[in-house]
Amino acid sequence: MMKLDGFHSEVFSANWADYLYLVYNVPFWEAEAERLTSCVQPYLHEAAVGAKFKEVQEMMDVLYACEDVRDHINELCEMGTRASGFMGTGWQAEEKVENMDENAKHCAAAYDKLLEKHPTFKPKIEQTLGHGLAILRSKHKFKWGSMHRYFF
Repeated sequence: MMKLDGFHSEVFSANWADYLYLVYNVPFWEAEAERLTSCVQPYLHEAAVGAKFKEVQEMMDVLYACEDVRDHINELCEMGTRASGFMGTGWQAEEKVENMDENAKHCAAAYDKLLEKHPTFKPKIEQTLGHGLAILRSKHKFKWGSMHRYFF
């Protein structure tokens, strides 16, 4: 139970919006989760262990989903920056994303779906996807449900 609590605390307290931190740590977290999965099997019938293990599994699922959508948002932002050319001058500008509205709507829909499906992880979803959508909105104007929470 101590190992499950420690693992949960480490992953949950991390900044899921920090791409580099995740690149460095997720492989270690995956290895630890795999090790914990095999260690916890004989104790899953115990209520406390089973509940905590289920929470850890849900946390990892939410982490992966948030990471995927945030990576997509980051790519859209990067492509938007490159489309404006060198320092916004238009020189050596790359192609614009043609369907930015559609991409933004899909990202916002994924955000809403995750909030609905995993309400206990709302702070982490807000930290990654909510803030990511706010950054995307600075590149391309679109609407989503909680857009007025973010002013910068």
